[in-house]
Amino acid sequence: MPSSIFDSSTGTPLWTKALLRELLLGKDISNVRFHAFSRRSNSRVLDPRVLNANTTLLKSSSEYFADLFSLDVIPSSAAMMDVETTDEIFDGINLPDYGYESDSDLEDDTDITVSSAPEPYVIAGSDGDNKDSGACISTTPSLEKGCNSFEQNISDAIGSSSEGTMSLQPHGMLWALSGGRYIFVKDTAFQTWYCLLHFLYMGIVEFSPLRSSGPRGSKRFSCNTSQTPTCSAKSMYRLATKLNINELRDRAFASIRSNIDENNLLQELASGFTGRYPAVLEMELDLLLQKIASAPIVEGLPKLIERISQKELSHGSKIIAGFYTRILRKHYSTYLPTPTTAVRSPPEPARDDPAKSSWGFSQW
Repeated sequence: MPSSIFDSSTGTPLWTKALLRELLLGKDISNVRFHAFSRRSNSRVLDPRVLNANTTLLKSSSEYFADLFSLDVIPSSAAMMDVETTDEIFDGINLPDYGYESDSDLEDDTDITVSSAPEPYVIAGSDGDNKDSGACISTTPSLEKGCNSFEQNISDAIGSSSEGTMSLQPHGMLWALSGGRYIFVKDTAFQTWYCLLHFLYMGIVEFSPLRSSGPRGSKRFSCNTSQTPTCSAKSMYRLATKLNINELRDRAFASIRSNIDENNLLQELASGFTGRYPAVLEMELDLLLQKIASAPIVEGLPKLIERISQKELSHGSKIIAGFYTRILRKHYSTYLPTPTTAVRSPPEPARDDPAKSSWGFSQW
């Protein structure tokens, strides 16, 4: 985001201060609710959770959001969709339809204990149950622990809804009946979207280490508002690229680069994520040339080349071509032809012409 939108004394985006003043004046600053999946099973993505936001802020932060909220109805083919509480998407979608099966920001079934038939729950409260923040509500009661602070901390402007009575809707979701728009994000994890909104409100984003860089333990994400949320740098790079938020994309890219060394470079180079994003591939190929003589690369590169030869990697040819080009530039730059001396490609064979012989000469 441009530096001019930040308060020079606090570093907080100016629009966040304006929204907090509206909150102090008793206005409802949350007029859109995003629903995003939070969990992955063997074949599906499940457990949508809710995040509240302000459309004015979102439209100011990205042309993507400006275009999105200029539409009365979002096309159903888009990565986001307007939803009703009875839509089947709340039951989950097949993993291939999610679009990013290896998303590190989705909790795995092995990381959390989930009952096979979750019972809906209601958080008790007085004065119309105004405790609901909508920011960490799940269909699964086992996920409730650690999230209650959201419902008790109104200082978090991302997830606060100050008006309306509560109603228990299908799938155990809690809703604030105060109007606004409900949008389901079909291809981005709850944790990534939470960190996106945190960045747009606060100008701060933190990333967790790459899984290939070492053990991470459980991927259970905290909803404690005293902590800055963290997400996968890859997941955020993917999202920020789609939304065309360059600063956030560049921060995610820098985090990815800082987490790659000779020990996990080949694993990252072979990943489907790298194959999707040319800038990431180029960065990793540059690093491969730098680390070519290190023990992990010497040992592992032949195995990677074998996988490429077996057509296991969709971007394998790009790896070979990019690495070959770098070797030429580094060791044979003085021998490379310049544009003025480059050998021209041979002309295409002449087509059969009755007026010419088979050797290509005109007959007299």
